[in-house]
Amino acid sequence: MKLLERRHIFLMGFMATGKSKIGPILAERLGRKFIDTDDLIVQAAGKTIPDLFDQDGEAAFRVFEHECVAKAATGEDAVIALGGGAVTQEDNWVTIRETGLCVCLQASAETIFERVSRNAERPLLVGLTDEERMGKIRSMLEERGKYYRRADVFITSSESATPEETADLALQKFEAFSRKESM
Repeated sequence: MKLLERRHIFLMGFMATGKSKIGPILAERLGRKFIDTDDLIVQAAGKTIPDLFDQDGEAAFRVFEHECVAKAATGEDAVIALGGGAVTQEDNWVTIRETGLCVCLQASAETIFERVSRNAERPLLVGLTDEERMGKIRSMLEERGKYYRRADVFITSSESATPEETADLALQKFEAFSRKESM
């Protein structure tokens, strides 16, 4: 696909939409490297993301996050998974638009709730009851919706499709987007 030549594929979406599961599959199918910016943040900060939030705060985390997004965008063509809130920073959008195609993985609030309930290390949801967690997910989805709607391609991640099937759907959507862009 001409559209993807010399362009990164940035995967964005709310936490637990499948960026870290679908990204490596997509990268393998496209013959690219997979980069998870959360992994780069952990390396750069020398601590886990929950520890970074606890010890230094969200503002410090967002600084590390932007540095890592910019670093990831300087290498060879890759599939780059962004943290859920990375797209709330305009500096990251500049990097995304200059170097790649933006794909938004979407999931229902209920699917996200089920997935995050299996992982207690989500810093923005720690210490919340189930009802509070669902409320926070819904409000954050609404807040971030204006950023997520800026994506070039949208893919729904659900429990009824495997990560492999979702990656295949992404490839089909890239083809359709490429045809539309070349017209």
